[in-house]
Amino acid sequence: MPQITGIYRYPIKGLSPQSLSQIMLDAGKPFPFDRLFALARPGADVDLNDPKWCKKGHFVMLMLDAALATVQTHLDVNTLQLDITQAGTPRLSADLNSTEGCAAVETFFSDQLLQLGAPARLVRARDGHFMDKPDNVVSLINLATVRAVEKRWGCAIDPLRFRANFYIDDVPPWAEFGWLGGEVRLGAAVLRADRRNGRCNATNVNLRTGERDLQIPQTLLRDYGHKDLGIYLTVEQGGRVAIGDALIAPAAAPLTGERAALAAATPGAGRHMCRGCFFIYDDATGSPATLIAAGTPFADLPAQWRCTDCGAEKSMFVPYAAAAS
Repeated sequence: MPQITGIYRYPIKGLSPQSLSQIMLDAGKPFPFDRLFALARPGADVDLNDPKWCKKGHFVMLMLDAALATVQTHLDVNTLQLDITQAGTPRLSADLNSTEGCAAVETFFSDQLLQLGAPARLVRARDGHFMDKPDNVVSLINLATVRAVEKRWGCAIDPLRFRANFYIDDVPPWAEFGWLGGEVRLGAAVLRADRRNGRCNATNVNLRTGERDLQIPQTLLRDYGHKDLGIYLTVEQGGRVAIGDALIAPAAAPLTGERAALAAATPGAGRHMCRGCFFIYDDATGSPATLIAAGTPFADLPAQWRCTDCGAEKSMFVPYAAAAS
């Protein structure tokens, strides 16, 4: 029976996951305490007194700062006590309710990330989160899809590289792409499958060593014509979700298996790829997230337009045509 095999949250953006046995989801809300904190990069356009959601390029993150993978963190979301270990050795225990505790965390990561040149500043989302996407979505990975990619590429892939909230199993590979627009029941909660999850270079980082030992977005583009793995969902009806709970997906998914994996916009003219995160701008669909209408040629985008995924400038984009399958 399709079921939930893993539940995770990431209290501090870019840092290690925390495994949960269960979670209570609320309708219209994000995953509780997920990306509640973030480390703003020096000089980032972040209001330290009233921080709001910003594109991920403003923050310390695995995509740019692979050394974060060598640090393990655990945040007690009830007390905001943060414990940091490295190579099994306790390094810091700090109270994030206090100015002193936050400063200690900033100093610790300044020592870890000397390339920043100045300390990153710890910020807390008061009414939201610091997920990569601004809306209230939760993320899901199908372990069968990961195994299918492993088989095709001939290498092991730690599913936690994809930093999802929910991991599921016992459904066909890539079937999740066929659920988009439909309702998915996880335990007692009902969610709507909203969109596919385009991967960035954070997934290239080995979570044990901190080395960039894979090229996941690039290889997905080469083999499938897109860089998508996993989906985002929105919570329509709240409820408890626990490890071992059943997953009930749309009964008549229009795409399953390899057909779903290969379902992407026809490659060719009118597509440009961000060299920073491999986001693809398609003239045909435009960029609704940045109020760019469908049918807008890339050349006509305003000079101040930025990548919707990582915030890179327009000059970071190059023409893209996927290899024929």
